[in-house]
Amino acid sequence: MQKKIIALALAGLASSAAFAQSNVTIYGRMDYGYMYRGDQDGASLDVDNRGEFASGIGSGSRIGFKGAEDLGNGLKAIFQAEFGLGMDESTGLNSTRNAYVGLTGNFGTVVGGRLDGVRYGIYNKYDAFAGGNIGNFTQMTAQVDRANNAIAYISPTFLGGLSATLAYSSHIGNSNPLGLTAQEGGATSLINGNDGDGVLYTGMLNYTNGGLSLTADYELVNFMGGKVTQSTTNYALDKVQVYTLGGSYDFGFVKVAALYDNLTSDLRTGREGSDIDSWFISASAPFGKFLVKATYGETEDDNVSSSKSSKFGLGLDYNLSKRTKLYTGYAIINNDDNAGAMLNAAANCNTGRTGCTNYGTQGFDIGIAHVF
Repeated sequence: MQKKIIALALAGLASSAAFAQSNVTIYGRMDYGYMYRGDQDGASLDVDNRGEFASGIGSGSRIGFKGAEDLGNGLKAIFQAEFGLGMDESTGLNSTRNAYVGLTGNFGTVVGGRLDGVRYGIYNKYDAFAGGNIGNFTQMTAQVDRANNAIAYISPTFLGGLSATLAYSSHIGNSNPLGLTAQEGGATSLINGNDGDGVLYTGMLNYTNGGLSLTADYELVNFMGGKVTQSTTNYALDKVQVYTLGGSYDFGFVKVAALYDNLTSDLRTGREGSDIDSWFISASAPFGKFLVKATYGETEDDNVSSSKSSKFGLGLDYNLSKRTKLYTGYAIINNDDNAGAMLNAAANCNTGRTGCTNYGTQGFDIGIAHVF
């Protein structure tokens, strides 16, 4: 499933039988495969090749519950709870991917809970790998993939295809790869209410008309002061802001897409932070039951010399049915001397994220996925 933007997830819900009845729909994805990585480059490390079977290589395995209640006069109550599923280990339901409750009607939709990141969804929307497989480009970037303590408003479509999303989080949590370890969720960071919390503001415009889709997004994470230990004061973040532009056109025989993104950060004591430019171009083409996809992109911190990393991914899906497919892919990363990007099939795993096993700069994957 590729419903990473809140608005897309709600659109899928609106078309389900859950809106016609006061019941619960169970859905999910079972994904299992093999991934092989090696050939370290640009990080001053020599590594052996590594192969492994794993859950969620094509996209994270999960199970979810969603539904709605018709309240009358066009108003509906909606809810969803989605959990990560470790198929290959004894972790079971190992994380809350997203969970929300809200209202939808002629005015639009309002939801609150743990929400999928808007910018994260834009990346996965325009990347042909859609947030999974070893070829995805999103894993090269720092993302607020999900925001805790969040609320979002999604407008109805107006002006022939335009819609807007506004989102706010009072504390995004420390699982997001933005260098938050020193100030999010630690004993020294949370004082005086929101001081030190990562407060997120998001505004997105999306236009869809026929085969054309265009998206513009702005996000600000403000850490609002807060106390950090002396050893990390010079490196603690004050704020992070991001501008993202994406677009695609579906010609029928091929869909092409592109994205540009700029992320800047300011540090607490006035030290120079990051100024990261990222971009990619992507394409997918169906051939009967096959889908060929490719993405090439680059990311570079303009404040660090020789820091550019580029990634090329090539993939092939074979649809056994509408719900079951086989997939395979290849990816290669090239790093400048001061860059150290490594491969991961999970789109929310850039090299700096705690708990992610990024490894190697060249590899392939193969697997099977079933959605229900």
